[in-house]
Amino acid sequence: MNPLDLIREQRRNAILQGLAVRPRKRCIMNLDKIRSIGIVTHGLSDDDISAIEQFSHHMTARGTMVRKIDLPMNADNMIDKYGLPKSDFTVFFTSYQYDLLINATPTDDLFGLYVTLSTSSSLRVVHHDTTLPLSRTAEEAHDLILRGDGPWDLTHLLTQLITFLSQIRK
Repeated sequence: MNPLDLIREQRRNAILQGLAVRPRKRCIMNLDKIRSIGIVTHGLSDDDISAIEQFSHHMTARGTMVRKIDLPMNADNMIDKYGLPKSDFTVFFTSYQYDLLINATPTDDLFGLYVTLSTSSSLRVVHHDTTLPLSRTAEEAHDLILRGDGPWDLTHLLTQLITFLSQIRK
């Protein structure tokens, strides 16, 4: 790795660590109490896009506001020199407080991790493939990590999440 790439990686890690240690209020609540959901995506397949749309439609019908942010493939103009998304691209999404934030990117995806850490939310959820390592930053960034062996299926993840949150009682 050349020295410039090493400096960029160190700076990127410092930014992510700084975001990860910010204090925030965490709260898990029943699905009926959730009024806002944020979904972070990157490079989804057509089936995954369909699953997100169905989930969004279902939650909107329940009276829950759903916002999505997606980093399209080949979006070099939306990424800064450290490999992080530019603030003018993320500001609309990250300026809102969500009851639930779903990181629908692979666990250590830089875009998903940065947006998750930059967004104010009560509960942050991600899926982790247990056959792959999980970074400390990714572990600190999320409150609920749904673990599974092998690649994840977004439809299954969203179904599990709805089932889990429906069972929460306070």
